[in-house]
Amino acid sequence: MSLAPEPTPVAERPESLSPFGRDDLSLLDAVGQSGDLGEVARRTGTRHAAVQRQLDRLDRAVGVPLTLRSHHTARLTSAGQRLLVAGRRFFHQIDLAARVHLLGHGTEAVDAPEVLSIASGEPLLEEVVEDAAALLGLLLSVRYEAPHRVAGQLTGYHVDAVYTWGLDPQPPSWDRTLRAHDVLDDPLWVILPRDHPLAVRETVSLAELRDETWVSETGPACEILVARVFQSAGLPAPARLRVTDASVARGVLRRGDAIGLGSPAQPAVLDPSLVRRSLAERPYRTTRLLVDPTVMPGTVARRLAGLIADRQLRRFAEHHQDLLDEEWWARWYEERSGRLTGGAPDPGPAPAPAEARKLDLADLRLLRAVAAHGSINRAAAVLSISQSALTRRIHRLERSLGAPLLLRSPRGTELTTSTRRFLRGLARYEAEFRVAAASCRTVGPPPPRDPWPARPPTAAGRAGA
Repeated sequence: MSLAPEPTPVAERPESLSPFGRDDLSLLDAVGQSGDLGEVARRTGTRHAAVQRQLDRLDRAVGVPLTLRSHHTARLTSAGQRLLVAGRRFFHQIDLAARVHLLGHGTEAVDAPEVLSIASGEPLLEEVVEDAAALLGLLLSVRYEAPHRVAGQLTGYHVDAVYTWGLDPQPPSWDRTLRAHDVLDDPLWVILPRDHPLAVRETVSLAELRDETWVSETGPACEILVARVFQSAGLPAPARLRVTDASVARGVLRRGDAIGLGSPAQPAVLDPSLVRRSLAERPYRTTRLLVDPTVMPGTVARRLAGLIADRQLRRFAEHHQDLLDEEWWARWYEERSGRLTGGAPDPGPAPAPAEARKLDLADLRLLRAVAAHGSINRAAAVLSISQSALTRRIHRLERSLGAPLLLRSPRGTELTTSTRRFLRGLARYEAEFRVAAASCRTVGPPPPRDPWPARPPTAAGRAGA
């Protein structure tokens, strides 16, 4: 996409991703949601052949295929998915900046997307997906990833939000501008075979379990969960520690081949042969919803985080009554439930301002030209239109937006301060979009799965070898 204010010689002109406007974004979004070209044509109000031509044009503009198509069907490639997320963010940034700087609304004025692309390192309950649609009007497109791969989905512009966890009170720093919403401080318990010698006790300590065979997943920062929990308690990691992904760990626990950690936010491993016991050290992790604030308003993000926490607590109460018989767990449950239901009622999403015309690329080029060349006359010459035609177009744009864009005086015409502030933000958004869109050219097939961290051989193992 090229919005550069000054023309450059052909030899120096950067590769253009234009045109990629709102219509192109809607087309890719329709392909991603439907996959049937006839339905895509109906949603976009065009004909089947026109859809094919527009997709061909986008492929040529970007330089890589954005879709895989047959005569009647289409689906997005990895490059197409990434460009869709980057384009959605770009136009949301423009809309938010226009409402804040040009119209004077607050930062919550941005509209929530109808479909939120989210990666999750934890299984999201079906009730969360259904309630988000029913209560928030938000459709969740969920992509499940191992916890240590979730960050790459967000920083690589594959998704707009992630649901993940960490062992530190504060979330890590990110390259993208993100907002963290804590979902639940998630206490951990130990899962033991029913015939384990310590299973008869209500509470056990990590020190008593260090010589056991453990199974653990890898966390978001490639930390091994069990090893980090032992380290936080001032203990060395267990010598017999198997590191695998979450689904395999659940199977190992169900078979009774090892012991592991569970929590209210993790899916319950329910089997008559297993018991859950509290840990004396009370380790916990924090589950979080990380969202791009330019795509998802904070009010809606907070309500979604609260919805996830509510469903996790309900599941905990249904499946872990044995823990609720303990005073500590009962108090923890009551306090967390009270935070969700107590206090002032949730007012719901902030009311959106009156719908205004949304700026597209042609509008942005007009404003950029006036800003770059300092007058209507010079900008009109660069745009190859008459001064009167440019004046009329900007006047119509002002009326449709409901905000002044130019200051007119006997000395001439110049942009308002708010318009200049908006254009400064636009330069940052465009640079970010260029980087994300250019990276689409390097998107190939998914890389092979990284090997899980190998456990160093124990002394007994080396002796046996």
